[in-house]
Amino acid sequence: MMRVFQSCLTLGFALALCMALPAAAKDQSRLLPEVETAQTTTAPTPPVPDTKGTDDGTTTPGADDDTPTGPDVAQPGDDLDNGDDQVNLGEIPDIKSMELTLDIAKRALDVYVLVKTKYAGTDLDTTDNLQDFVDKDPKGKEFEADIKAAGFANVDDWNLAITSVGFAYTAATDDPTQDVNDQIVEIQNDNTLAQDIKDRMIASLKATLPSDNNKKVMAELMKDPAYAEKLKQLDSEEE
Repeated sequence: MMRVFQSCLTLGFALALCMALPAAAKDQSRLLPEVETAQTTTAPTPPVPDTKGTDDGTTTPGADDDTPTGPDVAQPGDDLDNGDDQVNLGEIPDIKSMELTLDIAKRALDVYVLVKTKYAGTDLDTTDNLQDFVDKDPKGKEFEADIKAAGFANVDDWNLAITSVGFAYTAATDDPTQDVNDQIVEIQNDNTLAQDIKDRMIASLKATLPSDNNKKVMAELMKDPAYAEKLKQLDSEEE
């Protein structure tokens, strides 16, 4: 179910999503020294051929040409600019959260526990878009009806609510604030990323940090033994 619900994004998974792309950009940058080495490598000087000359007293053409050649030497026309693996804005996850109430948090968690069991083994396990499941899967309308029966206008509203519950629960069990702030600083200092990419990544990381209100809601939710047990099912989704 991890892939189904953005709600189940633990901090580690959220960070992995946000940091995978800049890491890829940095991996690409680490290739540059190798390319530069290839440009400046000098091949061993070829042995001087026999220059006894031809019958007319001239030497063999090319005998004195010591221009380096070989596979390790850049040749004219070589394309050394390998910039195809650029990070695109659309590839950055747009993670969001909302302000919770205790009622919303309880209803969101109730639905999560219900659908986790009821729709186990369906394409809900692998879909990346809940609305696509609603529109295309034979069980999609039934799933949507369960969401609406719990008081949510649509599957996206429920997803946003349970996402916020998940982030608040992660913060209550293992405070991620320092890790997130460290990641934000690293992104801000990364000169390989465009500003719009940085803005999206930073906004998504900040969304994983619950507000003071959401922390209070989570504290109240965890006092209820029944919901404390349901929250543990979020832990079971971690990979």
